[in-house]
Amino acid sequence: MPVVGGRTYSNGDTAIGVGLIVALIATFLPWYSLSYSCSGSSLCGGLNTSASVSALNDIWGWLFFLGVLAGLAFFVIRNFVPTVTLPTMPQPDAILYAALGIFLAVMALLWLLTHSSSASGAGYSVGPSFGLFIGLIAGIVVAVGGFLKRSDARPAMQAYSSPGTGSPFGGGPPAPPAV
Repeated sequence: MPVVGGRTYSNGDTAIGVGLIVALIATFLPWYSLSYSCSGSSLCGGLNTSASVSALNDIWGWLFFLGVLAGLAFFVIRNFVPTVTLPTMPQPDAILYAALGIFLAVMALLWLLTHSSSASGAGYSVGPSFGLFIGLIAGIVVAVGGFLKRSDARPAMQAYSSPGTGSPFGGGPPAPPAV
């Protein structure tokens, strides 16, 4: 199990953290690209060009990006900021991370389906690029990390006495007399 900052992390936490960071980076990589080369012909004047777009070119990419940001915020608060108390979630963290990973993979697949036209020939190519596939794999890694996290030990519930319990005047019951 990896150790970061003096704390040991499970394989599920590691997969989730690495998957989310890679997904964030993949958002800004080329998800669709075009290249054209006409270097040997006198008709085009030696025109060579290429262009690409990132995930943020479409609604599915924006949803992917927002999902990554939400997942990173949740992961950082849960693992690195112990002083912040989040409200009770409707599902365990493992299920939330698995659902987030599935959401990211589905958004990447929808992006691919809406931009699936590809072609290539002598001197040109157009189609999905490597950033899209890295984002898709990162979403799957987050989902697998959520699945692996299911087997992690859950923290023990802390028993505590809140003010107002035990007597009508607040505080806990009085201590037993010393013998």
